Amino acid sequence: MIGNYRNLLWVIPIGIIAASPLWEGYVANFLKPRGGYDKVAERAYQEQSQDFVMDDVLITFTNEGVQTWTIKAEQAQTGKTDREIHMIDVDALYNKKGESPISITSTNGKYQMDDQHLTLIDDVVIIKPLQYEKMYSDLLHYYDTTKMLISPGDVKIKGPKFNLKGGRMDYDVSTGAYDFNDRVEVVL
Repeated sequence: MIGNYRNLLWVIPIGIIAASPLWEGYVANFLKPRGGYDKVAERAYQEQSQDFVMDDVLITFTNEGVQTWTIKAEQAQTGKTDREIHMIDVDALYNKKGESPISITSTNGKYQMDDQHLTLIDDVVIIKPLQYEKMYSDLLHYYDTTKMLISPGDVKIKGPKFNLKGGRMDYDVSTGAYDFNDRVEVVL
């Protein structure tokens, strides 16, 4: 028998190496990668994807050669697809020919290029400077095809001679008409 424990430590690794033909196949099979790797599909995905993150972004929209929207954001990045832009600290300015601009600010925003749909989220404030009106909401949708601003949640509008609280609001930017679908409270 081996009298020294130090000599016993050499026997353990030699025993593991000697028994490797018994366990080597099982370990190799366990460590083998699952699924396939398709180089062509990976290259196609990388070429198609156009992900980005940018700071201090300025986005402009034109309609028939006239600039209608100017959107500034502290940061912008692609969303789920490269046709969706997520924005942080948004300042937007809507210019309508012959009328005063409408200023809109929010904490977050999202623009979907295919639908021409702008969504502003959290602390949304709309300012109509010539009318001295401010509107407050938590969520605002703008659909460029219909020129509609829609706030599905509660809305507060403050003017020089009134305060208004209401539910869902639709605002037609082209005509300036408001439509409230829930209870409205006005203080004159």
